Amino acid sequence: MKNISLILNVILFILVGVLFYLQFTEKKGSSAVPQVIKTDGKSVTVPQIAYIDIDSFQANYDYFKTGKSKLEAKQKSMEAELERSMSAFQAEYNSLVQKAQTMTEEEGMAAQQKLAEKQQKIEERKQSMEMQFMKETSDFNIELQERIIAYLKKYNANGAYTYILPYSRETINLLYVNDAYNITTEVLKGMNEEYKTNKK
Repeated sequence: MKNISLILNVILFILVGVLFYLQFTEKKGSSAVPQVIKTDGKSVTVPQIAYIDIDSFQANYDYFKTGKSKLEAKQKSMEAELERSMSAFQAEYNSLVQKAQTMTEEEGMAAQQKLAEKQQKIEERKQSMEMQFMKETSDFNIELQERIIAYLKKYNANGAYTYILPYSRETINLLYVNDAYNITTEVLKGMNEEYKTNKK
C-alpha cells in the first residue's frame, strides 16, 4: 500500500512539473487556442477577437519609426529645396523691379517672360515632388500593412483568433476594448525581432 501511494505521488509530481513547464515556457506565435463548443451534436468554433493598439504599435515598431523618420527627412528636404527656389525667384523679381526704369520695353518683356518660365518650372517641380512624396508615403503604408498581415498569419497559425482588429484612440474605430484581448505587446516583440533579423 505504501508503494502505491509513493508511486502515485511521484506520478503527480512529474505531471505537475510537466504542466508547470508547458504553462511557463515561451511559445512562438499566439498562446491562445481556439475555443470549441458542442451544439446540436456538432463542434463549433467560438469566434475569438483580439486587437492591436495602433498608437502604441506605431510608437514602438522599429520599421515604422525608421520609415516615418525617412519620410519626414524627405519632406524637409523637399521644403528646403522649394524655399531656395522661391527665394532665388523673389530676388530675381526684386532685381527686375529695380531695373525696370532703365530697361527698354523689349528688355522688360523678355525679363518678364523669363521670370514667368522660372515660376512655371518651380510650380512643376513642386507638383512633381508632392506626387513623388505621396507615392512614397503610399508605398510605405502598403508595405507596413503587408508586414502586419504576414506576421499575424504566422502569429495566428493555430486559428485561435477569428478576428484581429486595429484599435486607435485617435480615430475611435472601436468604442470599447477589453485589455485582456490586447495582443500588441506580443505582436510588437515578434515583429521587432523579425525586422532586426531581416535588416542584418
